[in-house]
Amino acid sequence: MLDIMSRISIPDKDLFNEERLKRLMREEGLSAIVGFSPENVTYLSGYHNLDLLILPEDRYSMVVIWPLEGEPTLIMADNGNPFQSFIDDVRRFPRYPERDRALEALVHILHENEFSGEKVGIEKRYLPADRWEALQDELPGVHWVDGTDVMDRTRHIKTQMEIELLREAARAQDRAIFTAYADARPGDTEKSVADAVASNVMSYGADIVVFNFLASGERTVGGHTLGTDATLEPGTVVRSDYGALFNGYYTDFGRMASVGPPSQRQRDAYSRTYEVQQRTIEAVRPGIAAEELFDTATRAYRELGIGTRVMVGHSIGLLIHERPILAPGETWTVEEGMVMCIENGSTGPRYDHDERYMTEDMVVVTRDGCELLSDYGPTDQLLLIE
Repeated sequence: MLDIMSRISIPDKDLFNEERLKRLMREEGLSAIVGFSPENVTYLSGYHNLDLLILPEDRYSMVVIWPLEGEPTLIMADNGNPFQSFIDDVRRFPRYPERDRALEALVHILHENEFSGEKVGIEKRYLPADRWEALQDELPGVHWVDGTDVMDRTRHIKTQMEIELLREAARAQDRAIFTAYADARPGDTEKSVADAVASNVMSYGADIVVFNFLASGERTVGGHTLGTDATLEPGTVVRSDYGALFNGYYTDFGRMASVGPPSQRQRDAYSRTYEVQQRTIEAVRPGIAAEELFDTATRAYRELGIGTRVMVGHSIGLLIHERPILAPGETWTVEEGMVMCIENGSTGPRYDHDERYMTEDMVVVTRDGCELLSDYGPTDQLLLIE
């Protein structure tokens, strides 16, 4: 368990920015916002359980109604899970899979709060079509609008406690990778090293491993590739991409190693990737447009003779890919308090003698730039498996 977990006080809303949410609701003229998605149920209530992620029938049995005035309500199935929330008004209902009891309860409470004629935000990008149609039929007087952006814009600026949680989670994930590489030896299998990272990060405080990608040699030109029984051969490189869940919050970054001392060609190839990464990180600051950061990385790729990527990073928190995404056309600007993943690397196939190089770090945006969160060890050179 990470030390930060003992300092989180769910009833005191340490991970929730109510002031920001209500300001954005006022700007959009919303009388209430309804959260359905696992990330927004957790954010709006403090309730987090893995059932929200792994059981499809439970994903739509948790609903939060957050009014601009008055007290919020959490609607949840009576599932017997451990329970904490900063919401006092919790409405439980029996679990009957053949009936949509959460929807019934939501309709009842919206009637109870007299939202007819009011503008209410709802997650249209998450809500299934049958539930959306039922809400319109049951509550024709409500002026429904898509509130997804309001929730996204609330969550993408992190509270101080969220930043502390993500900082410790990033260091735990980074340490897990460094330790696994340090313990690995030539001849080990890809899967054994990937499994060691997973075991390490769980022992350092993660709740679950979300993804655990690792490839070596020619297999590095693939995308999200799971480790196989292929052995780590001297003279090759290893590319990894890992993510874990810590109290509902995600980590996501990648590290590379060489099996045995790297060749000059491998050192040069990684050095170019690292240079693109540093130029991108150095450009991160409040007020810069996300697509401008993409353009900064793209210029570095071209100057260094590396093939460009379709995106070079994203925000992270209760989702792995939160907005803004560092890609062409993303107009959202970077703001102080965002936690972002910056990821750069060569594009395959056949980029550099059938090898692909990449690196990914987590940073928090500060007043004047950004602070590296994934700072357990140096990454200016390939890590070494020997």
